[in-house]
Amino acid sequence: MTLAQRNIYFKTGIFLASCSLLLLVALTGMLIPFLGESSGAALSRPNTLFQYLAGRFIHAAPFVPFLSIFSSAFYALFVSIIVLVYFEKTQTPEILFFGLFALSFVFETLRIMVPLRGLMDISSVSMIVGTRILVFARLFGTISLFAASVYSAGLDMQKQGRVVIGIIIAILLISFRLPVNGFSWDTSFTMIFSYSAMIRSAESVLVVITGISFFIAAYSRGAAEYRYISLGSFLVFLGRSLLFSADTWLSPIPAITMLIIGTYLITNRLHKVYLWL
Repeated sequence: MTLAQRNIYFKTGIFLASCSLLLLVALTGMLIPFLGESSGAALSRPNTLFQYLAGRFIHAAPFVPFLSIFSSAFYALFVSIIVLVYFEKTQTPEILFFGLFALSFVFETLRIMVPLRGLMDISSVSMIVGTRILVFARLFGTISLFAASVYSAGLDMQKQGRVVIGIIIAILLISFRLPVNGFSWDTSFTMIFSYSAMIRSAESVLVVITGISFFIAAYSRGAAEYRYISLGSFLVFLGRSLLFSADTWLSPIPAITMLIIGTYLITNRLHKVYLWL
């Protein structure tokens, strides 16, 4: 894959994230009156450890999921610009897949379909398809960063295009056969779908392997920077999980903080690794 071809992915991320932010800004005034109604009609709280513990003491805040969606689109735009500016002429396989990880955040915008139901008639079929796309994007983000760690450990750089296509096909087969309840959602405005616990477990395993692979690269390539990249990968994964499931005011600040620090560690250290190549 040439640099020009790779940079198209980053430019696509900038375009999609910009469109998402413009859409969210345009809909903000209309959606706010329906946020409380949608949160109150939620079937459950997000099924994550932090939200489970927080749910025992703090009630869900209807505006937080909307802030989470907005922050996700902004993160995708910010990272896409950063990687395009600092790595435009630098051939590094890891940054392509980190850019794809950031691009996956754009699709969190699909969660506005839940409060949007109060404004217009959205069929349950549309909700199901939208949720499957959302699950696809989340899995795609996880596997993209996993692929970056595998490349850092020595996978052939010339096969990036095939790897991206392979990832897309594999996740499509999983996500578009996923049973989704088109009438129920949780307080993060995510529709209820089957096998969520299994998917989270699989993602957790990939997260651990990703961190270990980067750590191994620090020794196999003699570059201590990969230790910090390993730490950064854990932080962005944790921040992403917390941001996507946010439904209380306790979640956004630590989530965004972890995403910022993790992103800085990954991009800054990768830039140092390839600076003199």
